[in-house]
This record gives sequence, structure tokens and C-alpha cells, in this order.
Amino acid sequence: MRLPTNQLINKIETLSNGLTPEQLSKFLDIIDAMTALVEEAGDLKEEKSNSSSLSPAPIASVH
Repeated sequence: MRLPTNQLINKIETLSNGLTPEQLSKFLDIIDAMTALVEEAGDLKEEKSNSSSLSPAPIASVH
């Protein structure tokens, strides 16, 4: 499910309301870890995109 940023922030705030400080800390750790995963996926996608734009060297045929 993809949400606009404002809706996502509202949902996170709603989910975090009423949590104890310990629960909130763990919740924020999970959000932080998910953010890191998304950033890493973006980096991998960019690397793949850059490497696929390079044409492979021709393969010599042996007769």
C-alpha cells in the first residue's frame, strides 16, 4: 500500500499514540530500520540501472 507522505505521517502518529515510552522507542526503531531498507533498495536499484547501461564486451568465438 502506497500512501502520500501526509497520510503516512498521520497513520504513524495514530499508531504511536498511547504507546509507552518503551513501546514507542521500539516502534521508532522499526520505522528507522524500514527507512534504511528502503534507502538501500534505492541504492541497489540505482547501481543496477547504472551497470545495465554498460554494454558487455563482445565474446570471441572459438572455431
